[in-house]
Amino acid sequence: MARKRMIIAAASVVASTAGAAIPPAYRDDLPPKQREGDITYITGGVGQDEAQAIKRAAQDFPLELVFVERNGRKQEYLADMPVRIVNDKGKVVFEGVSDGPYFIAKLPKGRYTVSTRWDAWSFSRPVTIGKARQRVVFAWGAPGATPAA
Repeated sequence: MARKRMIIAAASVVASTAGAAIPPAYRDDLPPKQREGDITYITGGVGQDEAQAIKRAAQDFPLELVFVERNGRKQEYLADMPVRIVNDKGKVVFEGVSDGPYFIAKLPKGRYTVSTRWDAWSFSRPVTIGKARQRVVFAWGAPGATPAA
């Protein structure tokens, strides 16, 4: 019985340590983690508090995607963006929608192609998940402008 309590106590320490990286002030505004296959992800950031929470949590995720439209000096964040992640073997490992301008994901180490589209423009970016965290900003210019990615 004492051994069982020690195992439960150890599991509690591990669980609290994993969540300790995100301060409580941010955790309250963080959208829930979601899962698709081997991919754990968080999406959102429509409101300022939620956006700040996701930006803080992004430090613990190897992939961060940001979706914006640039109109001169003004920048508008985009929501409901399709996201498709394909591994180097051509297998789709994630296909869904980012509910807000931020999408953070935990992917196994490897090489991937991340794709999205907005209006008439589609973009794909290669990413390598390894030691360094990858941040990809998909940015579009105003209608009639040249898209930037």
